[in-house]
Amino acid sequence: MARKKVSNKPRRTILIVTATEAEALYFSQMRKDCRYSNLTVLWEQEFKDLEHLITLASRYRNTGNYSVVWVLFGLADLSVTAAEVKMQIPYAKKKKVGLAWTNPAMPIWYLLHLQTPRGFVGETALINSALEKSFPGFSSDASYLLTDGMYLHLKLYPAKAKASLNANAYNRLVEQDLGLPAISLVSLLNDITDICGLADLTHNQKQLGMNKG
Repeated sequence: MARKKVSNKPRRTILIVTATEAEALYFSQMRKDCRYSNLTVLWEQEFKDLEHLITLASRYRNTGNYSVVWVLFGLADLSVTAAEVKMQIPYAKKKKVGLAWTNPAMPIWYLLHLQTPRGFVGETALINSALEKSFPGFSSDASYLLTDGMYLHLKLYPAKAKASLNANAYNRLVEQDLGLPAISLVSLLNDITDICGLADLTHNQKQLGMNKG
């Protein structure tokens, strides 16, 4: 009888290198909530600019032997323009690093789980104000995700598909004026699903229920 072949193909892995602590904390919540053991999140504090951040991410890709590496950043956080981001896209492709950005910053992605703005919202303060209506005490600071917002990802997760649709609609609305999509997180999220598999949040439901309100 022939023996059944056992695949020794190594498990694929993904690394997200973030420009801010808040971004790292949110995706770390995702890693924990969804039980994505082959997802690594790294907040890179020592970088000079976007090009340098891409270079560092590429180095991590090689030294850590990751299958896929992404850089996550907000344009406002790095003080870069859409034109400057577009200039770095060919370099990122050369270095085999995906670019995921938010304009102006990460909170716009949270807001898209709830609504689609009618026009470009470039002020983080306005986004934060809109989010506070659904999440009292909301702040874009990393400290929020360590305290009142420690279950933010879990609360937003049921609207993940809606957020992706809203992001596409929002990009169609503003891309021509901005010269670049305002949100490019969907490709990153698709990579996470492809590499890490479907999320298992059943173990979190009880905890979420205890921390509502």
